[in-house]
Amino acid sequence: MKRSRTRLALASLLAGCMTIAAAAPTLSQQDSAPAASPEAEPTDLVAPDGPVRLRGLNGYAVLDRQHLVLRAGASRRYLVTLKRRCFGLRSSTGIGLSLRSHTTIHNPHFEYIQTEQGRCYFDTIEEVESNDAARALIAARAEAAAEAEAADTESR
Repeated sequence: MKRSRTRLALASLLAGCMTIAAAAPTLSQQDSAPAASPEAEPTDLVAPDGPVRLRGLNGYAVLDRQHLVLRAGASRRYLVTLKRRCFGLRSSTGIGLSLRSHTTIHNPHFEYIQTEQGRCYFDTIEEVESNDAARALIAARAEAAAEAEAADTESR
């Protein structure tokens, strides 16, 4: 049992190092680019940087088949976006998480939710103020994606 935990920890560490190495050229290109004004980039659509620390994970709320909010402690909420729609997420009486109640997530792609129908892997995880703020963020991203798709269609 201890050996499998060690292997899992080493795999997670290796994945984190690979992510940092892959991002290094991107970071150097960003450093040389002129800084954009804060108004040019909406902050509610920007993915969080760095690891996410969960303390006292004690509940969740399913928003739809691809999103849920994890509750940690009394006031912290984390929006989890899954890589694909997760069937059984809304109808399951309970879900299993690959996370412990106190953990730091360096690469969310290794984490998953276990439902009766199978595993659904994380795409992103980010802190939000409330379930309503998470719903607003999901709606804003869907609207931005629809506008981008419409603009792409018009340019063809």
